[in-house]
Amino acid sequence: MSDETLIENPVSKGVIGVLSASAQRAALTACAGAFVNTPAGRECGCSIRFHWATSGAVTQRMKSGEQYDIVAASLAALEDLASQSLVSSSAHKVGISRIALGMRKGESPPDISTPENFRQALFQARAYSRGDPAGGGTAGQFLASMLARIGALEETQAKSILRVGGYNVMKEVAEGRADFGLTQSTEIVAVDGVEISAWLPEDLQMETVYAIASGADGAFPEAQSFLNFVTGPAGRQIYGAAGFAHA
Repeated sequence: MSDETLIENPVSKGVIGVLSASAQRAALTACAGAFVNTPAGRECGCSIRFHWATSGAVTQRMKSGEQYDIVAASLAALEDLASQSLVSSSAHKVGISRIALGMRKGESPPDISTPENFRQALFQARAYSRGDPAGGGTAGQFLASMLARIGALEETQAKSILRVGGYNVMKEVAEGRADFGLTQSTEIVAVDGVEISAWLPEDLQMETVYAIASGADGAFPEAQSFLNFVTGPAGRQIYGAAGFAHA
C-alpha cells in the first residue's frame, strides 16, 4: 500500500505532487499545512499530495519513470537524480539530520554516551527497532554498517525489529513492541508519543544533509510557490522545529 498524505487547500484548484523521503515527513506536512493558509497559498489554490518513501526508494521510483512536481530526499540522492536529468539541478538544502535514540515520552533513556555504553544498551534491551537496510533508507544502511563495526549486528539480530522508514521504526516504539528505536532525529519527532532521548556518541554518529528540488521540467507556478515557502524563512523555522539543524 502506498504511504500518502493529502494536505487539502479549501480552494482546490488542483494538486501538487511531492515525492519525499520520510525523514522530511514532519517538516513538509507542517510546511504544507501552514502554506495553504497564507495569502500565497490561497492564491495558489492547490492541495498538496505527499508520497513517502526512503531516500533509496525515492531514487528508484524516479529512475523507473515516475514523475512529480517536487522531490525531497537526501542531497546525495537528489544530486544523483539531477545528474540523470530526473530532477532540477538546483536542489535547495533544507537541513541536517543526525542519528538519535528515540523512546516513549517520559521514559528514562539508557546511557549511550560512549560506544561501549551504547553497545551494552543494545545487549540489555528487550527489543529495539531500526531501519531495514534492504529498504534503502539512509539511517538503516548506516546503522547496519556501524553495528557490524562495533560487534553488535549479528549479536543483537534476534532482538532487532527491522522496518522500512524511520516513521515505521518509531511506531514500533510508540506501540510498545520496542524499548527504543534508532533512526534520524527528524523521523523520531514525526511520531506521536515518542521523543528524542539521546544522541549517538560522536564516534558513531552520522549526519545527513537533506534537500528539495523541482521535477526535471521545473515547477509550474503553484508548485514553485510552495517550494519558495519551504525554502524561505517560514519553512526554515518549521524545519528547525522538526529536528533539523541548519545546513
